[in-house]
Amino acid sequence: MENGYFQKIREQYGTEVWTNNTSGSEMKTALKEGAVGGTTNQCIIEVLLKSDTEFAHAIIDKVLEEVSTDDDEEIAMLILQRAVLRLIKLFYPLYKESNGRYGYVAIQGNPRRINDLEVILKEAEIFHDLGENIIIKVPSTIVGAQAMEELISRGWATIGTACFTVTQYILMAEAYRRGLQRTNKKPRCLIAMIPSVMDKYFTEYAAKHNINVPPDVICQAGIILQRAAYKVYRERSYEAILISGGGREIYHWTELIGPDVANTISAGLAEKLLQERPQVTNTIQKSAPLEVIEELRQNFPDFGLAYDVSGQSHNEILSYEPLIRFNNFFNNGFDVLINEIQSRRVLVKQKHINK
Repeated sequence: MENGYFQKIREQYGTEVWTNNTSGSEMKTALKEGAVGGTTNQCIIEVLLKSDTEFAHAIIDKVLEEVSTDDDEEIAMLILQRAVLRLIKLFYPLYKESNGRYGYVAIQGNPRRINDLEVILKEAEIFHDLGENIIIKVPSTIVGAQAMEELISRGWATIGTACFTVTQYILMAEAYRRGLQRTNKKPRCLIAMIPSVMDKYFTEYAAKHNINVPPDVICQAGIILQRAAYKVYRERSYEAILISGGGREIYHWTELIGPDVANTISAGLAEKLLQERPQVTNTIQKSAPLEVIEELRQNFPDFGLAYDVSGQSHNEILSYEPLIRFNNFFNNGFDVLINEIQSRRVLVKQKHINK
C-alpha cells in the first residue's frame, strides 16, 4: 500500500503527526495516512457528542449504570478513561510494530486539580493501567514538573501540556532529564506548545487595547515562540522533543516541519491537509525577521516574557494569561461533560423505572 501523506512527511523530514480529540472513523483515516499517535483532553466528550453522539451517550450511560457514586467529577473522569480505550486499541498494533516508539494515546487529568501533585500522581497510576500505550499528560508548571520527573523515573511516557513559554519548556525538559537519571528506561516525553492559542490571545489583546499590528504579524507569534523553544532544545541537547498542539490553520502545520518535531492537529485541520496535501519544507529552524520580533515585543508584553530564555520566573507560570485561558477551555469542556452526566442520569434512572 502506498504511504500516506503524513507518513511521507515523517520519512522525509522527521515530523510526527498526532491527532486530537477525533472520532473513531477520523482516527482510522489519520492512521492510514501515517499519524503516529492520538491525544485527548477534557473536551473529548464535548467533541464526540457532536461527531459521534451515539458512542458518547453509550459511554456516559454505561458508567452511570455501573457506579454508585454521586460525585460528578469522579464520574466524569471515569467517562474520559472509557473514551480513550477505543483509541488505545486502535493504536496498539502500531505501538507493538514500532517497539514502543509510536502508537501512544494521551489522556489528561481533572482540570480543576492541576496544582495538586497528589491528585496528579494518583490519576497517573489509574491512567497507566488503561493500556501499555498510554501517555500521560501533566501541566507545564512547577507541580507538573515534579509529577513528570516522578512518572519518568517509573518509566512512564509523559507529555507536558499547556506550555506557552521558553521558560516552561526548559522547566519540563529539565524535569524529564532528571527523571531519566533515575531509571534505566527511556520513556517517551514530549512538551506541547500551543501556537494557535497564542495567535488568538494576541489578536484579542490587540483589539482590546487598540493596538495596530497587522494580522500577518500577529499570526507569526505562536510559531516564533515554538521555534525559540526548539532552538533551546538543540543548543542544550535536551531529550524532550516539542509537539505543537491545537493546530487549526494550515500554517500551523507547514511552518513547524523538521526533525525531532511532532504536530498535533484537529480533525478539521487533518481534513484540510488531506484534501490539499500541501508541499512542505524544513521550516522549524527558520528565523523571523528581527523587525517582526521587535514589533511583537514592543506591543505585547507577554510575547517577550514567553520568548526570552529567562523571561518568566517559575512562580509566574500559573498566573500567565494564556495558560489561564487554556485551562479555562479545559474546564469549560469538563463542565459540558458534567452537565451531560446530570442530564443522562435522569434518563438512565427513568429507563430503570420503566423496566
